[in-house]
Amino acid sequence: MPLDRVLAYAVFTLWVSVCAFAPELIWQGFVLMRGHFGAAELYSALFIGTLFAFFIEPLVERLKAGRWRLDHEQTRGLLLGVVVSLAFGVVVVCVHEAITAYLGGQHAGDEAKQASLTQAIDSAFEWASIPAAVTAAWFVVGTSRRFALLAAALACAWIVVVGHLYGWGWPIVATSAAPGFLIALLGTRIVLRHWDENTFPALAKLTAWVAGGWMLLAWGVQAGSEIIDSPGLQLYTPEAFYDDLRFYLGWCLGLFVAPNPVQEDAPGERKPDSGSRRASN
Repeated sequence: MPLDRVLAYAVFTLWVSVCAFAPELIWQGFVLMRGHFGAAELYSALFIGTLFAFFIEPLVERLKAGRWRLDHEQTRGLLLGVVVSLAFGVVVVCVHEAITAYLGGQHAGDEAKQASLTQAIDSAFEWASIPAAVTAAWFVVGTSRRFALLAAALACAWIVVVGHLYGWGWPIVATSAAPGFLIALLGTRIVLRHWDENTFPALAKLTAWVAGGWMLLAWGVQAGSEIIDSPGLQLYTPEAFYDDLRFYLGWCLGLFVAPNPVQEDAPGERKPDSGSRRASN
């Protein structure tokens, strides 16, 4: 396999893994920041957001595009463009403050910051390991069909192993394994059917459908248990439910926003074995 493809697959796996943890990191940061976010922080966000909107964001867009004139500037309008950029800048500053709060705050000592950073990295590995394993298994299947069963089995086994390593307890392992197994196995089926530029869009839709269906099922079971006054029927505690909701949201967003690692007519890419096979969406 060419080195550039290996690097592209590795970057895509890392991209999806980071996205899987990002919503939880941002959420926890906002929770920690909520108690001390006052007028000074708001004015600071507006001030930095203004610098971002009028200076940083226009330069970054031109560097990305590789040209001085941008097409969307002519259609979006000056006023709307400034408002959108300013709002985005304020959001970016707020997210930065939330992440800073999660990592211990600006005024924390070096030891406290190091401890918070170590904890954040450990949490990132915990949250990102399952999407990383499943995505890596799909790449193995796409590269070599004969390893499909082994790759899917190892990805499913890893979901149980990581739960044991981090002491989740069997109820949490079970609620992670049920949708995780479906995503890994059904995704492997999609990859076996076709490995082209349409594969990962289909995998992103599959992940969204399975995760969304699972969370709706869990919500329905929880609502039903409250109606019949039987808490033992719940699949999640309220806190764990929202943890998984943020996790699947990040996982799905990662698959949707990451650049497609399988390009059209890429040399050496495997195509469907039969013309009768169609992409699974």
